[in-house]
Amino acid sequence: MAGPRGEYRKSAQRREQILDAAFAVFSQNGYSASSVNEIARVVGITQTGVLHHFAGGKTELLRAVLERRDSQAELLLDEKTGREFLAALVDISRSQRLQRGVVQLYAILAAEATAPDHPIRPYFTERFERIAAAVTAAFAEVGATGGLRDGVDPRRAALTSMAAVEGLQLLWLNDLDVDIAEDSARVINSFLVTPL
Repeated sequence: MAGPRGEYRKSAQRREQILDAAFAVFSQNGYSASSVNEIARVVGITQTGVLHHFAGGKTELLRAVLERRDSQAELLLDEKTGREFLAALVDISRSQRLQRGVVQLYAILAAEATAPDHPIRPYFTERFERIAAAVTAAFAEVGATGGLRDGVDPRRAALTSMAAVEGLQLLWLNDLDVDIAEDSARVINSFLVTPL
């Protein structure tokens, strides 16, 4: 019984090594200029070895890298609603200040995925829709208790907040004097009666 568990553990560790390498390669080169062979070389295995763990090749690797990033963020949002959810969004922005490479990879890929035929476009479309719905729900919950300023539409507040966060990240990556977390909080607070 210990044998399969040991093999499973080794396989899981190898997948994590491959994801770490994919993250590094995609961050450095962008998706289009990266190859499975290069990722395999970073890990020290063959391309076939990478494909054993990620049969969908480069597209599956990219999706797994992005899903790993999202799952870490979703842990901070888990079971939070209303004001707590909005405050957690600011916390996510705060944590990203320590993850420049992740933020840079995300920005590069989000831009690349605007091409209609880009293989990861459906991931970004679904992700933006899912986040917009969750942030809209949080603003609506705050509004239901009188916590939104007069005339604030929860959907508009959500989309404006998302756009601000995306833009702040891009400015930060280009070394402008922004504080992703504090400036995100300022935008969110502009819709609230009582600041976070």
